[in-house]
Amino acid sequence: MSRLTAGAYVIAVEDTTTWDSMTYSNLYVLQQDSQVILVDAGLKAYQPLVVAALAEIGIQPAQVTHVLLTHGHRDHVEGAALFTNARKFIHSADWPMLASPLAAQVAQFTPQAEAGTFAVPGLKGLEVVLVNTHSPGSVAIYDHRSQALFVGDFFCYFGEALPEGRLVTNSEAIKRGSCQYVAGQAAAGGQEFAAFMQGLSRLLAYRPEFFCTGHGVVLCEDIHSFLHNMWQSGTQPVKSNKG
Repeated sequence: MSRLTAGAYVIAVEDTTTWDSMTYSNLYVLQQDSQVILVDAGLKAYQPLVVAALAEIGIQPAQVTHVLLTHGHRDHVEGAALFTNARKFIHSADWPMLASPLAAQVAQFTPQAEAGTFAVPGLKGLEVVLVNTHSPGSVAIYDHRSQALFVGDFFCYFGEALPEGRLVTNSEAIKRGSCQYVAGQAAAGGQEFAAFMQGLSRLLAYRPEFFCTGHGVVLCEDIHSFLHNMWQSGTQPVKSNKG
């Protein structure tokens, strides 16, 4: 577990058994006045580790008031059943992915007038944005208070080691590598990449200081510029090798 800023934490569970390679699965905690908000909930198998991590910052599962799910894949939603007093939310397009009885416990984000944005009943200072790819209802969540942008698996560092063992980093090498990856995807093109770019365009309106993904390292410092650099990597013309 690492502290992002006052009242905001990341819990990363090192998982060596679920997938073919080791990865870190991330959950996030926001403490806002009397509310305790969890962004994603991990697998059911993670629950003892999550309980222990929450205890380090003085939180019991019964004190969690909200669980916001970035998408419906099981490694992000199963653990939500632990938080019996929490209001739980997911995008309507991903709600059918939830297994019973969890589905009965989870409400749907409320659409706002602006295309692709959603409200969370009872919460202020959080904006939920449809990001168009990875799953039909994948969303990013921006917290104005902590300036953290939670993107789920819209973009993540699945199966990658932490640089110098640090969970939260301003690594320029990782940022450059991310931009190079987007440039490579742009060269390949396709409908999925076009959807990714549309989702990325919706995130350019925010000025985050933390880029919080569903797996692996959390990037910090001037994330607004990082997002713009990724956008430019995906939109600039592919250079020809011909003379």
